[in-house]
Amino acid sequence: MPATGAPVYDMLQKYLSKGRVSFHTPGHKGRAGLLSGLAPLQFDLTELPETASLFDGGDAIEEAERLAAAAFGSGLTLFSAGGCTLCIQTMLKLSGEGGKVVFARNSHKSAVHAAALLGIEPVWAWPTGENGQITPGDIEIALKEPGIRAVYITSPDYYGNIADVREISRICEKAGVPLLVDNAHGSHLGAFGLHPLHLGAYMTADSCHKTLPVLTGGAMLHIGRAGEDINICRHSAKAAMALFGSTSPSFPVMASLDLARDWWERAGVEAYNLTAGAVSQLKKTAEDFGIHVLKGGLHDPARFTLELREDGVDGFEAAQFLRERGCEPEYADSCFAVFIVTPFNTPEHLRRLENAVKELSAEIRRGRFLKKLKRKRFYGIYGQDFERPKAVMTPREAVLQPNETVDTLNAVGRISATAASICPPGIAAVVPGEEITPEVAQQLLSIGINSMVVVKG
Repeated sequence: MPATGAPVYDMLQKYLSKGRVSFHTPGHKGRAGLLSGLAPLQFDLTELPETASLFDGGDAIEEAERLAAAAFGSGLTLFSAGGCTLCIQTMLKLSGEGGKVVFARNSHKSAVHAAALLGIEPVWAWPTGENGQITPGDIEIALKEPGIRAVYITSPDYYGNIADVREISRICEKAGVPLLVDNAHGSHLGAFGLHPLHLGAYMTADSCHKTLPVLTGGAMLHIGRAGEDINICRHSAKAAMALFGSTSPSFPVMASLDLARDWWERAGVEAYNLTAGAVSQLKKTAEDFGIHVLKGGLHDPARFTLELREDGVDGFEAAQFLRERGCEPEYADSCFAVFIVTPFNTPEHLRRLENAVKELSAEIRRGRFLKKLKRKRFYGIYGQDFERPKAVMTPREAVLQPNETVDTLNAVGRISATAASICPPGIAAVVPGEEITPEVAQQLLSIGINSMVVVKG
């Protein structure tokens, strides 16, 4: 299509012209008919006497939130048009402000930045589980630190690994602290009895747009479980969310959350069980053709992750090969290629991916990708032999200090003033207040981070 001179619009048009199938977010895949009514610009409204206000309550939005709480089994549900980040900020505000919180080290940088803003002192739990997931034992070790107010973990992770939320929640209950779960990639897990809320979590931040038919930026914060007493009232929760949220949230995004809730109640669980069956077939095809898929531990039945390090293949190269065959993955690194499959991927989409995987297998056998790869964990999780960065300041101190930008090679010995990562997956290699070691600098360079924001002086 001809360029218009509007760079962002032209970029999107150019990408769409490639005709690739979406195996990435958002979950609607550009074809969820239930959202088609939101297409007219007339729905892009604002707070008016006859519309509603996200943070005030007593209106249609509050009614929609109550329906969502019933549908997803929570005691209290809040809508977010500011993505999962706003939900994460809110639950940390409600549970840990100004105190110590255990964070699994594979936390998204949005949680790290929220900790800095809220004056939270992170106590890091370093994942030792299979495929880099946090274990109950890791949490028990971290909880030995006195004065912990809450525990915050990520489950599932980008690759589809699910933590033992049930046992971790039991440990948290025994310690008298709430379990908060970044469930960004797991809004659909209730279809399989695996939603962290149902496994004992007290709060979950669900990035609904990732796997449900929701417009980008639509998320839900679930607090407590249906039928159980919760010690947070709607007014307090809304006030906490309003501290970070825009006063002009998108009405189409909020309407899409409401429509997705309705779809979930009518068809979502059955649709996702069918999707899980299709993903199971994709996994079988890959294995039949000699390509490894990520296994071990508990895994999202709807997440298709190729474990290419086992085949001596660089994940970045494999992902590009699959793009050229019309399949766009959600994420790739040196070891894995990740595909988000939802009920809005058609049988033709799945056939295209299946055929592309078969072609990849043939090219591997021909030696196209042959190389020696170091067997290593993916970059966001430090192995047992990795020198863990040392905290010199609290995250809040580092973020509020004057800062400067330097080349990453020149950042060695300096104190980071930001959470450095690529997104996705957004897992911080170094967080504000930590000293940048030579090993961390090399890791940052290896993922394309060539400059760092550091504390000045």
